[in-house]
Amino acid sequence: MTQREREEILQLRIDGMSYTQIADKLRISRNTVKSICQRVGIQPTEATEENHDSDHCKLCGTVLAQHATGKHKSFCSDLCRRAWWKQHQDQRSFKSGVKAKCSNCGRIFLDYEKNRRKYCCHACYIHARFGKKKTYDNRAV
Repeated sequence: MTQREREEILQLRIDGMSYTQIADKLRISRNTVKSICQRVGIQPTEATEENHDSDHCKLCGTVLAQHATGKHKSFCSDLCRRAWWKQHQDQRSFKSGVKAKCSNCGRIFLDYEKNRRKYCCHACYIHARFGKKKTYDNRAV
């Protein structure tokens, strides 16, 4: 890691960004950012209106212009939104979710109410649909 990168990490931390935001922005490990900041003893400034987490893109950390009314933006673009949700699928909200039972393995899984899925995963669907391949010629064994 170059001295320039270390200085950039320290400046972002002083500006109030979290370890995770810095790591996502610079595409490095969160632990690397944390160890650099702790070695130097940098503490972030208090969050203000300008550097509050909700005013930055969740993925790349760019500053977002929020409207006075309506829903607050969390992402700067559709590309960032899709990439972030692909990485954080465990944070999905099942507000109208229902518990369903897999027809193949019997496992309970959460599903959206309108989907009416029968199987918990693609592997269970394939197993239920096609089963195990059987050899009909005993000589081939």
